[in-house]
Amino acid sequence: MSVSDFLDWFRQPEYTGDNRCVPCTVLNVGIAVVLSIGVGVGSRYGAGMTASIVLGLATFGFTLVVIYLRGYLVPGTPRLTETYLPERIRRRFHDRPTGIDDDADVDLALKGVGVTLPEDERSDDE
Repeated sequence: MSVSDFLDWFRQPEYTGDNRCVPCTVLNVGIAVVLSIGVGVGSRYGAGMTASIVLGLATFGFTLVVIYLRGYLVPGTPRLTETYLPERIRRRFHDRPTGIDDDADVDLALKGVGVTLPEDERSDDE
């Protein structure tokens, strides 16, 4: 098996590219940082300062490659974020049309910024 074949096998396109879950990626990079610091600090006692820095950086680099190729570091992250991350937070990470805020009434939104519509353009709700 060549490196290219291995990378194709390892990749998960359903979680990368346009399909990438931004909250999942942010969470996993945070986990990668904590894991890398733990490896660096933990190895300092047995390997010395220089080796611990190298091991910490190598761990961080490896975890970033895994996140890049698979979309996540911790298996099941997409399901976990959908289950446990509140909807209002998840919504902030997804693309929404410009100028539209969660189905808000246009007249109400305009009143909120101090703009009123002419009588003939107002909705029938008023």
